Amino acid sequence: MIAMKQSLLFRRRVDLWLMGLACVLFPLYISGTVGILGLSGVSGLYVAFSRRDRLHDHVFSAYGFVLLYVFWALLLIALRHQLEAGNRQMGFMILLAGLTFIGPGLCLVRRPLRVLVLGTRIGTLAALPLTLAAVAYFRPQERYDGGGNAAIVALLLALGAICATIRLERPPRLLANGLHYLAIACISVFMTETRAVLVVLPLIFLAEMVFLSLHWRAPVRSGCYVAALLAVVLLALMPPVQAMLAERFGTVYSYYVHGAPEADMVSGDIRLTMWRSAVAVIAQHPFTGVGMMDMFAHLKRVAGENAGLIEGFKHVHNFILQELLANGVFGLMLLCCIPVAFLWTVMRQSAQNSMKRVAFYFFLTVMVFGLLHDPFYHELCMATTMLFLAAYMAQFRRWRMLTPAAPKIV
Repeated sequence: MIAMKQSLLFRRRVDLWLMGLACVLFPLYISGTVGILGLSGVSGLYVAFSRRDRLHDHVFSAYGFVLLYVFWALLLIALRHQLEAGNRQMGFMILLAGLTFIGPGLCLVRRPLRVLVLGTRIGTLAALPLTLAAVAYFRPQERYDGGGNAAIVALLLALGAICATIRLERPPRLLANGLHYLAIACISVFMTETRAVLVVLPLIFLAEMVFLSLHWRAPVRSGCYVAALLAVVLLALMPPVQAMLAERFGTVYSYYVHGAPEADMVSGDIRLTMWRSAVAVIAQHPFTGVGMMDMFAHLKRVAGENAGLIEGFKHVHNFILQELLANGVFGLMLLCCIPVAFLWTVMRQSAQNSMKRVAFYFFLTVMVFGLLHDPFYHELCMATTMLFLAAYMAQFRRWRMLTPAAPKIV
């Protein structure tokens, strides 16, 4: 017992910094976040199972839908006789089950949501010079990909900036409240040229500006609107911006509307082939799907002469079709219940409007991104999403764990 108390006293000093480090790292596309959160999940297992009422509260929350989703996916894997080490889907489900316990693992962090916000503010600010340096010196003619996947980099940058916009009570002077985190992230995301995030992040910036301006005097509000409009016009007139918009958006219109053969839309043809094949396979297996191990074998069979276009891919670049293929209709329903249950909890528990808006922005961004990509089968995306959920839930539910409730105001 004495050793346990000493361990808890030690962790009370360390857990805050570990969580803060994870929040700094994920906007920088550094995979160390997954390891840090894995440790929190392991400690959270002890907290959740230490008493019956804690386990009850953990299961009967948004976490319960995560665990139901994992159980359904693993059940289907077992029924398909695919319980083997090479099954990526099984590995992701086991990881997700462990990450579900991050929230209880944060019970010794006194103000977890504040740590999330400050960490993501540092990460968002640090990402800009790193992005500019990488583009300027290493790959000036290519999309910035952080040494990995450019689309995932863009999503993590956007999610970090969204978390950073939660308004804090008495924030540090160098990490003040404001919209500049979203503006800075827009610059970094521009370097990745990721269409799904390039569309949604500026809209979130404008929405936040409107919400904040409601408390300003009318002349100041009008001036800010005019300044924002002029900034958008000047940005659109810049040659690099025009070139990127023409390449990433103009080619889509030219190729699919006017049939311009010179437009390079190989990625679009690949997606259309996967989506059409996925719809045909889903129609044959609507309730249970086919699982990720056999998914592309089925897609290639349906694709026929276009099967070569989808050779070597691991997901279908659309989370709805991916989930229907992997776990069927019931799996998709359970997946959608997770953000719904979480947002319902946030609306009931939160006393701060910015917390409610950011929760909505977060899952809106993930959903829009998921229509052209698949954020749910990437370790860092999964860990980041569960960290966000855990920070909110720990902020609301600490009185159910080892320590008193966190303050209502962040």
